[in-house]
Amino acid sequence: MRAVFALLASYGLTAFLAGCVPAQQHQELEFRHQELQSERDSLQATLRDEQAKSAALADRLATAERQQAAATAEAEALRDRLNQLQQKYDELNALIEQRAGRPAQRPTVPAALLPPELDQALEQFAARFSHRLWYDRGRGAITFANDPLFEQGSDVVQTEALAALHELARVASALPPEYDLTIVGHTDDTPITRPDTLARHPTNWHLSVHRAIAVKDVLVSAGLPAERIGVMGYGPERPVGDERSRNRRVEIFFVPRGSVQSFAPVRPGR
Repeated sequence: MRAVFALLASYGLTAFLAGCVPAQQHQELEFRHQELQSERDSLQATLRDEQAKSAALADRLATAERQQAAATAEAEALRDRLNQLQQKYDELNALIEQRAGRPAQRPTVPAALLPPELDQALEQFAARFSHRLWYDRGRGAITFANDPLFEQGSDVVQTEALAALHELARVASALPPEYDLTIVGHTDDTPITRPDTLARHPTNWHLSVHRAIAVKDVLVSAGLPAERIGVMGYGPERPVGDERSRNRRVEIFFVPRGSVQSFAPVRPGR
């Protein structure tokens, strides 16, 4: 504002003296007037520069404040996470100390139903074909999953399953013939609807028995005596759970010879 007043005063002074001062003084006043205008322009440019710097500093300050707020929030989140981990660590450490005070216990393993030699041979056999079957040492049984063993609705053993059955026949034949084999077929509860399947297997009962017979035929063809083998079928009546794929199975039980006796023939009149 002072610069403006000075400028106005200079204008008035110039007008007053224009007619009554000598020419030389007039020139001096005009020169001084131009200097004042230049100084004013310089001051205005400086003011604009300072305003721009001030705005830039304000932006930097706002950015720094936002970054500080974000860093504070992140630090709080990390602190909460650290507290949670510490709490979990304390719980696990307490559990470890609690269990360390207990006597060590061996995992429960089902007792073998079969003699050690046969049990070991079947365990090794099951380990070789674990993608197709499993060995239940508590029942003395090998269980074949039906899906790798048969196609849907079929009682024809698939080619890729023959190797496992031939190896099982070899294992059984290499041991003393003190145990017979009982083959039990099972299906799921899906009704048979295809006409070509119904023509061969009128019910799931028929299909389960026919599959047991098919497995028996493969074992016999591999050299296992037929008199050591019996077949049974339960259809869908003995599921092992709600999963149908596990209910479709063939079980082969190793039973002591003589433990399964055939009924004596019934004669007329008795």
